[in-house]
Amino acid sequence: MKQISAIVVLFAFFASCKSYKEAGNGKQKYEIESLIVSKSPCFGTCPMYKLEVTKDGSAYLDARNFLKNNLKGKYTAKLSKENMGSLLKELNQLDFPKLNDKYGNNQITDLPATDLEIRYNGANTKKIHDYGNRGTAELTKFYQYVDSLIYAQQWQKVN
Repeated sequence: MKQISAIVVLFAFFASCKSYKEAGNGKQKYEIESLIVSKSPCFGTCPMYKLEVTKDGSAYLDARNFLKNNLKGKYTAKLSKENMGSLLKELNQLDFPKLNDKYGNNQITDLPATDLEIRYNGANTKKIHDYGNRGTAELTKFYQYVDSLIYAQQWQKVN
């Protein structure tokens, strides 16, 4: 009986090593079609924008107010392969389909919110409304990544 237990433990160990390697080698769980990130206002200087990114790296930004790079208006950009790869990696690390659809306390009236809409694997869509921008630690990290991505692009004004 002890031999069978030892075999089960070894099998579980090697199986977990395999999944760790697969997760670390860049394989993606979800085929991302597009991403929309919208940031709403607060009673302060919270950045307000709507960013849309498609799987080919095309990015569309509606910069509404308080962006650090002082953009206002509508812009387009093409994300580099590196930026697009990082964005897809960040999204896949979120394991977003398993996240809640809503976070935050709407009883508090002066907080910003972030809305995510992720289209993936053909016809699937995940929408997340995060009032207060503190849904999970991973989401907070993702929001910071998206902000840094916006500030790193060479945006072209759309008339």
